[in-house]
Amino acid sequence: VKVKDGEILGKINQSERIFPASLTKIMTCIVTIEKMDDLEKIVPVSEEVYNRMMEENASMAGFFPGEEARVIDLLYGCILRSGGECSVALAEAVSGSEEEFTKLMNVKAEELGMEDTHFTNAVGLHDEEHFSTVEDISTLLLYALKNDRFKEIFCSEIYSVPPTNRHYAGFAFQSSMFS
Repeated sequence: VKVKDGEILGKINQSERIFPASLTKIMTCIVTIEKMDDLEKIVPVSEEVYNRMMEENASMAGFFPGEEARVIDLLYGCILRSGGECSVALAEAVSGSEEEFTKLMNVKAEELGMEDTHFTNAVGLHDEEHFSTVEDISTLLLYALKNDRFKEIFCSEIYSVPPTNRHYAGFAFQSSMFS
């Protein structure tokens, strides 16, 4: 599906099932934005989450185990650097567990009419039961881009994280889309 200004310009294999991989983080981000009242809230990146993401060879944004970061910083890390540690930390902050968070993701997918999509994790790690279609992902992205906060994050090239308990001078990351 090729989209310009909300108009679909062309479709190729739009209904074929795919493994959405890191495109999953679009849903993780928009659900978090819609469910969290305070994007300045401090959220920990647990050692367990960090170690699991390392074991899974997930992409990481650069947060360390035990680091405490604001939700907004984790959202940028989730989208710009496809940070697995950010995705799970956000899921746990919203719902208490990644498993409960994926229920919210699937409810949102149903609300959006994403008829051939099912999420089993907030990161996009491969799982036979974690699937979507290009058409459904297009629906999700068009929906998410209507949210000003999501659009700001998604379209950013670089973001600076302020000092944290593990990065005393803060740090920055650049969008993987622009590299």
